[in-house]
Amino acid sequence: MEFHPIETQINYSLLEKSKLTFKKGARERSIFHYTSIHGLQGILSKKTFHFTNIKYMNDRDEVIAGIESLYKNIDVPEKDLAELRSFLSDDQESVFVCCFSLDNDSLPMWNYYTKEINNQGFNIEFSDKKLVESLLRFNPDLDGCNFSFGTVDYSKDNNSEYSSIFITEIGRLVKELFSNLLNTKSVKEDINKKENFSELPIYFYNGKSCSFDKSSIESFLCYIKRDCFRQEQEFRIVITVPKYLLPKLKEKEIYKFRVSNGVLVPYLELIFSEEVVKSITISPTVKSDLVELSIRDFLEYSNFNIQDYSTFLKHSKIPIRF
Repeated sequence: MEFHPIETQINYSLLEKSKLTFKKGARERSIFHYTSIHGLQGILSKKTFHFTNIKYMNDRDEVIAGIESLYKNIDVPEKDLAELRSFLSDDQESVFVCCFSLDNDSLPMWNYYTKEINNQGFNIEFSDKKLVESLLRFNPDLDGCNFSFGTVDYSKDNNSEYSSIFITEIGRLVKELFSNLLNTKSVKEDINKKENFSELPIYFYNGKSCSFDKSSIESFLCYIKRDCFRQEQEFRIVITVPKYLLPKLKEKEIYKFRVSNGVLVPYLELIFSEEVVKSITISPTVKSDLVELSIRDFLEYSNFNIQDYSTFLKHSKIPIRF
C-alpha cells in the first residue's frame, strides 16, 4: 500500500463535479452536539459550526495523550519523549476540531456542556455522513486542507488501541516493502495475518477520488484522549489547515478569534445546510413549556422547514428534579 499525502487534501474543483463516497462499510449514524441556549441560537441562526484550534480545547492533553501512547508502543526512552513530541508537532499546520457525542441523553454531557441558566441546554442531532458532506460542499475555501472524522479512543495508562494498530500497520508496510523487494513468501504470509488501518474507526478524505476511506496515517493522534473523558463517547471532525492558507481564510472571514474564559481562542466558522439537522433534545432541567414554543418560533424565523415538530423536538428522559 502506497501513501500519498497530497491525495488527502480537499480538491474542491473535483468535489464540485463528483459524488462523495464513503468506502469500506462506513455506516451512517447519529451524532449529538450539546450546547447552551446561546450556542443553540448561534448554530441555528447562522447555520455554522465553530471548529476550535486543538491547542485550545478543554482537554489540555490533546495530542499529548496520543503521543505518549505511541511512545509506549514503540518503547522510546523517557529522555527522548520531549524530542518525539516536538517532532510530531508540526508548526506548519493548524488543527481545528468540532466535537460531538454518540450518546443522545448523557447526564455528564448535560452537566458539562450546558452550563448556562442552571444547566439548561440542548443537544442537536445530525447524521454524521450528511453533516460531513454538507461541510465539504458548503465551504469551498477549505480547498487544500485535510479532512477526517471518526470516534475517539480513550487511552488508560497510555494503552491506546489506535496506537497499537498504527504501530502494527507501519511494521506491516515495512515488511511488505521488503517482501516486494525480496519476493519472500513467508513474509507475505505473515503480512496477511496483521491488522491494518481498516481497524481504525477514522475516515480520511481522499481529494483525488472524492471519497472517505481508512488508508491514510494522518491525524490519528487527534483521536486519542485520556480515559477520564470516556463518558463523552466522543465523535469528532478534524480539519488540518496548512499555515499558508490561514491568511486566505482570515480574508474570507472563516478564520476568527473569540473570547473564552479570558483567552483569545482561534477557530474556523464553517457553514452547513439546515437539512442535516435531524432533531433537537431539551435538557432534563428545562421545565417551562415556553422553551419548546420559543425553539419552534426560532426555527421558523431561521428558515428551517420542519415537517413534524412532535418528532423533531424531544425532551431528555433523565428523571432529574432540578
